[in-house]
Amino acid sequence: MPVTSRRPTRDHSPHHHGHDGCAHDVKSSILTKPDSSRFQPLCILEFSKKTSPATREWLLSRIQASRDDGGAGLEAETALDENGEETVLRIGASKKRLLEGAEMACLKKHCKDGNLREFSRVNLDQFPHEDKHFLTTCDCQRIIYYLLLQIRSNEKQDIPGCSKLVLYKGQRVIPKCIDAKLIAQLYPLHIPEELAGLTKIWYATFNTLSLDQPIERIREYFGEAMGIYFSFLGFYTKALFLPAGVGLFYYLYYTFFGKSSHGYAVFAIFNLIWTTLFLESWKRKCATMAYHWGTYGMVKFEEARAEFVGVLTINAVTGRKEPYYPKWKRQLKKYAVSAPIIFVILVMAFFVMLASFKCEDYIMERYDVKTTTGSIMFSLPSCVYAVVILVTNGFYRNLAKWLNDWENHRLQSAYENNLIIKLVVFDFANCFMCLFYVAFWLQDMVRLRQYLATLLIVQQLLQQFLETGLPYIMLLIRGGSKGEEEKKKDDDADGVEVAELANEQSKMDLYPGTFDDYLELFLQFGYVFLFSAVYPLAAIWALFNNVIEIRSDAFKVSRVCQRPFGQSAADIGTWQVTFEVMGIIAVLTNTTLMAMSPEIRQFLPEMTVTNYILLFVAVEHVFLALKAAIAILIPDLPRWMEIELLKEEYESRQVYLQKISESHKLDVSTTQLAEQRENEDIEEEEENQSDSGEDMTKPNGGHEQKEEDLTWADMQESQI
Repeated sequence: MPVTSRRPTRDHSPHHHGHDGCAHDVKSSILTKPDSSRFQPLCILEFSKKTSPATREWLLSRIQASRDDGGAGLEAETALDENGEETVLRIGASKKRLLEGAEMACLKKHCKDGNLREFSRVNLDQFPHEDKHFLTTCDCQRIIYYLLLQIRSNEKQDIPGCSKLVLYKGQRVIPKCIDAKLIAQLYPLHIPEELAGLTKIWYATFNTLSLDQPIERIREYFGEAMGIYFSFLGFYTKALFLPAGVGLFYYLYYTFFGKSSHGYAVFAIFNLIWTTLFLESWKRKCATMAYHWGTYGMVKFEEARAEFVGVLTINAVTGRKEPYYPKWKRQLKKYAVSAPIIFVILVMAFFVMLASFKCEDYIMERYDVKTTTGSIMFSLPSCVYAVVILVTNGFYRNLAKWLNDWENHRLQSAYENNLIIKLVVFDFANCFMCLFYVAFWLQDMVRLRQYLATLLIVQQLLQQFLETGLPYIMLLIRGGSKGEEEKKKDDDADGVEVAELANEQSKMDLYPGTFDDYLELFLQFGYVFLFSAVYPLAAIWALFNNVIEIRSDAFKVSRVCQRPFGQSAADIGTWQVTFEVMGIIAVLTNTTLMAMSPEIRQFLPEMTVTNYILLFVAVEHVFLALKAAIAILIPDLPRWMEIELLKEEYESRQVYLQKISESHKLDVSTTQLAEQRENEDIEEEEENQSDSGEDMTKPNGGHEQKEEDLTWADMQESQI
């Protein structure tokens, strides 16, 4: 939404942005110029139209309030939209607050000695915090987002201006407002100068058809999760060169020299070994990156999602009130409602598949498929079916999300994992059921090859258009794409105002995350390796698609979508398991295809069907054992990394023992001091007793003198 600048709602005097400003934290840009006395935001919060002014003022006050008062302690100013209403907040932070937030968020940074440690203000002198690159813009925006999420309700209360929404004590305010649609958008700003520097390097590799990417720069700008995705995409694409080359060789040999039973089996076995080597190698590479980035082995404490509902109880860990929902109710929803619905949808998808085959049978009866016209007509049902699969997947995605929301998962990680399971199960069945049907029911290898090629190629073309082509066209239509002169001006940060940046980026699409990208690669992985021996050119098409995918995803994340908040990540998460499961299924399918191959069957003509089946069951188990052996023999961590982790554990143990020793010495010293004081007191008491004893041993002691004095006094009195 277009916005115009308005004076800050709080005093943002020059000293706020001098020594304590963001200028020392991030790279130079219009938002972080050291000599600027203006307010310099890094994030944008947009209220929805239904949000009342009272709610906006209340949220603004909570954002600006200090930490002691239950606020975020951030700097914010309002801006006017095209209707003259204050619906936009620009949010920034002082350097002091950013350093406090870095410590609260347990951000790991490099010390002056080169080691990576959690940032602590107690050991501030050990970090190069005065360096303007110490905190990247991604770090600053991540810290601001973290501090916003820490705004909590001090007591049970209604949200001002919205009495229907009640906050319980300790509840996070911002997620609740986002869930209630009071906040329309919350996103970090793209920094034009930094983005131009990144894309200049990133896009330059595309012109040379290089697959090398500036992963470190991507991580610094977008965060570890995005860096890991592009690293995985590049690693997978490079790894595809080998099966693509072998597949091309096998295809040419098959074309010019005819069928070969040895080649069929060798190519299938090669792909089975390749999948295991690829996944194990990626584990090692990913672990190395995570170690250098400080995310390896991180323990992430999660709080309840804003959408999570239930009866308020005391959390045993945090001691705060939060909703509680019985696990058995969630399980009942999953298995008694969600699972049957998914099954019904799969049955419907199965009948859609049968309709496609019926159309093909009808065309075969009416046309000669050996002619050009007949061949084209025969291909139409499979092409239409490929489009139907994409449409069905899109419909099911919305249904799966609705079911996942309804199941009421407490943690975001549990929510995402359950959504992944739902989508993987349905998409796997929807995309591959026709291939299983042709391969193992119809047992038509020619038709299987045709369907596999059609589904793979058509779906990849459509996905590329929907992900990148269509958004770019929409960008052109609404004037988001600039000419060369305007782009140069856009890249020159000094010539761009914050309001213009906010206006432009507000119109960009919300970045959907890497979820769909991983799902797309997972399905492609299945198309290539589930029936690899039948269509050896599948890896070539996948390689060609991924070369374009790297470029299209880079364009999408940098030019089409809003900048996402950086997220920490140590690996690709549950997707690693899904790829490994797909590799196991590939062993089963390819072994079965080998057993069904006439070229292989002719080598054992006298073997009975039962023995033949048992033979390939044994072969299948051998392949699975080989796959497991390779996975075991290849360590998940490089040797040097294992040593470094052991060193860290040893050093941590030594520090712990040293602290215990110092504490023990302190206790001993305290005990000795107490004993010394006690001895001194005893000696002093003994001395006092000795002195009093000496007085008692004198003749008549002091009593005689007293008696003499008394007698003399009596005599004086009697004389008077």
